[in-house]
Amino acid sequence: MSANVIQTTFDAFMESAGFSKKSGSWYRTSLDVITVVQLQKSQYGLQHYVNIALWLRPLGEATAPKEQVCHVRTRLSRLIGNEEAQLEALLDLDVQMSDGERAEKLRSFLNVHMRPALEAVASLDSLRDGAGRKVVAASLVRGTAQGLLAGPWR
Repeated sequence: MSANVIQTTFDAFMESAGFSKKSGSWYRTSLDVITVVQLQKSQYGLQHYVNIALWLRPLGEATAPKEQVCHVRTRLSRLIGNEEAQLEALLDLDVQMSDGERAEKLRSFLNVHMRPALEAVASLDSLRDGAGRKVVAASLVRGTAQGLLAGPWR
């Protein structure tokens, strides 16, 4: 079992989604939003977590904000409903699985579940409607961002 199979699969997915890597995090900048995605390894075991954060550009300029200072923060596991157990197994190297099987299943999972979530958070308009609104509802939102995300409605 390779400790890098999760990281390499995740990195390939993020690159294919149009993100750029800097200091261990992945970034995509649009007119309104800097999306930050980070694969975090547990300090207590072989589990990994996918953190998704949004820096809202109307609230301040930044180029590569750290995930923990962003205006909106969540984990992929909070966005996928009843698929959480499957994601946890794929991101846990204690769960026995061949590297090839883990890479294939993780790649498929990210394409089905994470790619649409990343598209749903690409702009302020998308964050105020439909799937983007669901991401916001499942996130920690700083007070400064709450008003901005509440309106104006279109």
